Amino acid sequence: MTRENGDMQEPVVTMPHELYIPQPEKKRYLKSVSSKRDALTGLLNHASFQIELQQSFTLARSKKTPVACLLVDIDYFHAINNRFGYAFGDAILLQVGQILNNKLRRNASIGRFGGEEFAIVWFPGSQKNAIDTAEELRRKIAETKFSDERNSTFITVSIGLAVSDDKTRSANELLSSSQLVLRTAKREGRNRVCYWERDMPARKADPEVSIISELQQKFSNLEREIKAYGAAEVRTLLDDLQIPDAYDNDHAENVAFIAASIADEFGLPEAEIDIIISAALLHDIGKAGIDYKILAKDGPLTPEEFEEIKKHPMLGAEFLNQARFFEKELPLILHHHEKYDGNGYPDGLKGEEIPIGARIIGLAETIDGLLSGSTYREALSIKETIAEIRRCSGTQFDPQLVQLAVQLLENGRIG
Repeated sequence: MTRENGDMQEPVVTMPHELYIPQPEKKRYLKSVSSKRDALTGLLNHASFQIELQQSFTLARSKKTPVACLLVDIDYFHAINNRFGYAFGDAILLQVGQILNNKLRRNASIGRFGGEEFAIVWFPGSQKNAIDTAEELRRKIAETKFSDERNSTFITVSIGLAVSDDKTRSANELLSSSQLVLRTAKREGRNRVCYWERDMPARKADPEVSIISELQQKFSNLEREIKAYGAAEVRTLLDDLQIPDAYDNDHAENVAFIAASIADEFGLPEAEIDIIISAALLHDIGKAGIDYKILAKDGPLTPEEFEEIKKHPMLGAEFLNQARFFEKELPLILHHHEKYDGNGYPDGLKGEEIPIGARIIGLAETIDGLLSGSTYREALSIKETIAEIRRCSGTQFDPQLVQLAVQLLENGRIG
């Protein structure tokens, strides 16, 4: 950042008072930190952005003008990486950075804050201007088709915005406020802008409550890591066994991506969507217990063979029941072939008796199957796929979920 007269403003960094750094070394240190850029996007890295945020806050306070801190988080980025690969994920990060830079580069400092999260600090003039800018960015990203040489898709972002006022005490408070409302945006369904207001319900300052919340979050993160590791090990095992159709990586990842997109549109909370993704990645592992010849058959199945195939949800649930950390995924894997009218399997559940996650995975699996085709059925177009799932609405599929899936297909968000 620069002052209005064009002179560089010295970065403001709080040093531990016990640590003495001679002034020349301190200046070289600050210069080296502030010059660092994110290697992929060319934007400021985390440390450099923190310095720019502090500078901007100090300048805003001296000029008695508001400064805004905006955090942009790409929704379901891990599912995108799973479906398309990390190279395409990097291409998306680069393109999102370019969109942010093109919109705000004249009067903002923009950084890659970490992973799939970007941060922006600028002087909007007013909270309304800041909200309008944030909404323009959200809409621009949602309307952009991201692509490289081989892949293309649409994405959405969740945005948390905080604008300083005369009661904002520090740059850290401004950043914490934007982080808080970013979590709110994700919790309320993602693909939205949430902004901090002074009269928002205050969080308890009780240190014991804070410690408990922090521990709960750490345990939640650990649970996700264990599940991810366990799922990867199962996938590796099935791949090593080379069982036909027992675990098709592309199919499973496509189903997970489509299911997450539908669940997001339905408005499910983030924790529940994570369970759906995990279950979708493992939904067909029970096929490891089905006769090899049936799975490898090149053509339609006989009624007897289909009866054998119908056992795979129960086999998958029994298999995963040995791993205690997949307890929440078990009902989704067991019931993803139930039908809305009660004519599915294994238990003939009907309507809302079927877990919502299982209904979503069942629809997602069909969509991917129709779009991808098989050895005995050609792939359908988007239009044909929409017609087919509409035909089965109310019988095989939940009508509300079909409506959401059709919107996603028509908008190019899936497929």
